[in-house]
Amino acid sequence: CEALDHGQGRQAAAPLQQVAPFALIGQDNRRALPADAVDAYPLSRVQAGMFVEMFGGSGQNDYHNVTSFRIRDKIPFDPHAFRSAADLVVARHEVMRTSFALTGFSQPLQIVHGHATMPVVHHDVRHLPERQRQQALVDFCDRDRRELFDISVAPLMRMAVHIVDDESWWLSITECHPIIEGWSYHSQLMEMLHAYERIRDGQEPALAPVPRTVRYADFIAAELRSLASDEDRDFWHRLIDGHEQFRIPREWTGGPGSDRERYRIDIPLHELEPGLRSLASATGTSYKSVLHAAHAKVLGLLTRAGTFRGGMVIDARPEASGADRVSGMYLNSVPFPYERTARTWGELVQQVFDREVELWPHRRFPMPSMRRAADEGHLVDVLFHYLDFHQIDTDLVDIAASRDDSPNEFPLVVGTPSAGHLSIASDTRTLRREHGERLARLYRAVLSDMAAEGPAGGALKGYAYGPEAGPATGTARTGPEPVDALAGFEAQARRTPDALAVVAGGERLTFGQVDVRANRLARRLIALGVGVESRVGVLLDRGPDLVVAMLAAWKAAAAYVPIDPCDPQPRLHSQLAAGACGIVITESAHATRVAPLRSLVLDTEEERAAQRAELPD
Repeated sequence: CEALDHGQGRQAAAPLQQVAPFALIGQDNRRALPADAVDAYPLSRVQAGMFVEMFGGSGQNDYHNVTSFRIRDKIPFDPHAFRSAADLVVARHEVMRTSFALTGFSQPLQIVHGHATMPVVHHDVRHLPERQRQQALVDFCDRDRRELFDISVAPLMRMAVHIVDDESWWLSITECHPIIEGWSYHSQLMEMLHAYERIRDGQEPALAPVPRTVRYADFIAAELRSLASDEDRDFWHRLIDGHEQFRIPREWTGGPGSDRERYRIDIPLHELEPGLRSLASATGTSYKSVLHAAHAKVLGLLTRAGTFRGGMVIDARPEASGADRVSGMYLNSVPFPYERTARTWGELVQQVFDREVELWPHRRFPMPSMRRAADEGHLVDVLFHYLDFHQIDTDLVDIAASRDDSPNEFPLVVGTPSAGHLSIASDTRTLRREHGERLARLYRAVLSDMAAEGPAGGALKGYAYGPEAGPATGTARTGPEPVDALAGFEAQARRTPDALAVVAGGERLTFGQVDVRANRLARRLIALGVGVESRVGVLLDRGPDLVVAMLAAWKAAAAYVPIDPCDPQPRLHSQLAAGACGIVITESAHATRVAPLRSLVLDTEEERAAQRAELPD
């Protein structure tokens, strides 16, 4: 975990419990294995979830990835040396000799075979007109993305070389993502390319590293121990229950029936990086934590919830010597808690860092198993994914020219797939392109302020993110920092939940009671389609419900339009029309006055029951 590399908060790793071959399966399963099997063990829950998404009928073949790299090389390409190097990597890494059996055993298994051969093809396209050469590569990759692997046959990777000119060639790698994550993938890439160069030049490839004390089976065993841990399960259930799920503003989506075109927006950070790294140093954290804090700030600008959850990708690799050289799929995507309480950038960065330290001991509990019901939806919609593949030799591999097509099921992923950039990856159904650009402007504005102002800079300011802010630049609003009434109320409710907040006639409500009622009503509003840029009419007599309704509208990320019940009917309707209210919160005494607008009538038993269902006592 890069955020913990500074040593703060890292707990001492327990001694690794090494797993013997076949120790994680029963004898009946072992007897049914193919003759060439040298080990077998269950799938991780994350791997199983990837296969569900891959074969689930979405039409985009999630987790079936194709990435093309431009390799700088003026020496003529040697296909025989390349095949030898590819087979060397297969022989050295168990995951390259692993197949999957989803049926036929008492549980889905991954089977390590004694031998496998990497499928390799190469195409010399230099005979084509120059403008057609790159298109030949693109067309090949698009075809290969449509062809899923037979997961019962290892290796679940294939390679293609396209020779496009005399100074470089392109390597395209198609992978079944459940076998390998990014660090392992890029480490293997460099191992293979360096072996290719030596074999091509008539030399022996570098020796394999010292025999490893870790195997991928040890990661599977660690996940099984976590699944059996009540402490790990309870930690995640408390986090999920205590933080409502962040959702992309409904008004920013393309809608269920719209076209779905994937896109990525890259936000350059080169000139900001020195200031951002200085902020990391000043807070004793990391560059990753600074970028993650910017992500937290941007999400906080799009919700009125005081606490909420998104998600982050975390590395659950065993903490043992040599584990970084053992290829496999070690990633887990987990819910991450955010707060809107930090007053300075330094506080915000430290807050994000501390939350990661807290979840670190529980990171191996797989997110698919955090769901309480089998039909429960995704626990996170927005994912933060920090990547830093510093093992890549950028003199050999032209990373800036690489082409990647690696879809997943998460609606919005914010991360660092390219050095020197923060990227937003989504699709036009989830987030319309123009709103993706608005989001990019927000990130750029927040990161610019963090880099310029340092740890003492104010983290409570708002930001303009419309077209007037310019492409992916954004500008902070000038003037004094706004007072956030909702955040102030929620902070008070946390500090003094039993203190008296509202007195109306004979009814007395504490801060905690008002907050619970407002949360219930907010969830009802969200379920009815209320969100960012929505306007909610409030037509209520003076009393506790009026306070609750205003707070609930804010918590639902909407604006409220107060209507005086004493106004005559024509004025009342003109105010609702001018406010463009999509729904009106009211009570039985005034319910007939808002027709034909949609209304939510608080004092009916049906509505009380609906709110209790949204947030039970």
